[in-house]
Amino acid sequence: MKKLGLKKVAVMAAAAFTVLGVATSASADTKSDLDAVKAKIAETEKKVSEGQVALSKLESQEAKTSQEIATLKKNIAARSEQLADQARAAQLNDAGSMLEFVANSDSVTEAVSRTVTVATVVRANNQTLADQKADKEKLAQKQTDLQAAAEKQKEQNKELAQARADLAVQKTDLEAKKASEDEAKAKAEAAKKAAEEAAKQVAAAKSTDDAEKAANQAEAAAASVSSSSNNANNNSNNQAASQTTNQASSQAASTSAAPAASSVNSSSVLAMADSLTKMNIPYVWGGSSLSGFDCSGLTQYVYGHFGKSLARTAAAQAAQTTRIPVSQAQPGDLLFWGEGGGVYHVAIYVGGGSYIHAPTFGQVVKYGSISGWAPSFAGRL
Repeated sequence: MKKLGLKKVAVMAAAAFTVLGVATSASADTKSDLDAVKAKIAETEKKVSEGQVALSKLESQEAKTSQEIATLKKNIAARSEQLADQARAAQLNDAGSMLEFVANSDSVTEAVSRTVTVATVVRANNQTLADQKADKEKLAQKQTDLQAAAEKQKEQNKELAQARADLAVQKTDLEAKKASEDEAKAKAEAAKKAAEEAAKQVAAAKSTDDAEKAANQAEAAAASVSSSSNNANNNSNNQAASQTTNQASSQAASTSAAPAASSVNSSSVLAMADSLTKMNIPYVWGGSSLSGFDCSGLTQYVYGHFGKSLARTAAAQAAQTTRIPVSQAQPGDLLFWGEGGGVYHVAIYVGGGSYIHAPTFGQVVKYGSISGWAPSFAGRL
């Protein structure tokens, strides 16, 4: 019986070692993926910062060029007035024009001299005006080029902001996956230790009953190993499926067809919503993109990235949810404000009495507090 017990425990210990090896390998792979995503986030944030600086410089140069054009217009007007003054100064003895000024000369020599004077003044003034016109056109072209560069930089900044939001989602998924694998690894280590201890007890058993008892303990340890293995596999598969869905959804439009509600990962939703609060995205009536959101446009955009298609208005979104009291709201639920049976505002609940929303004109996507502005009810998708 003792040999049978030892053989049984040896099998259990081997299983524990195998599961522990798999769990350790999976955790290492996930950590490597997580480190890679964190590095990409750091690199993207650097590019976002550089893009904002570049845009600021372009807009500053554009403003400076506009001021230079305005100044040049004033100079052209002033010099045109100067031309008129010079023309009036050239009219001598009540002569009606520069031609009369030349014609009234007392001699041929004086007429030639006056003709040269008039021609020189006209040529100089015409050249001055031509130079100023050329400078104005040059500045106008420079302003056009700066405006085009600024628009291009804005588009690049939007793309970088989107990339940062998508990376935040990937990071959240990987952190959740790693936490699950770490838990499985800890269970496998405990099961291995229990199997080793049972093996010692079987070897040291002085009776058949003691050996059988120790073998039963080893079998219980084996059951724990099997459970840990199954949980680790299931969690890894679920996380992989979730990550694949999120990545595909990030590339699709926010109004793509929604899968089952259970596929929405609330931690990923909150991670993306939080990243949007750091981008200074303004409130825009009817807005549903990174250039501007209104309240329902924000919720539609965020949930759309995780395969949940929401309607375009707060009232319609409320109709898509199961209404619950605000006190029962969980992170990832929607909060609604209503009056007289109508719904006019929606936000994403993050827990702890806080929510993320696009408030109103002149403000940006940001956090709010239930204690500061209490919603009427919550809705669960």
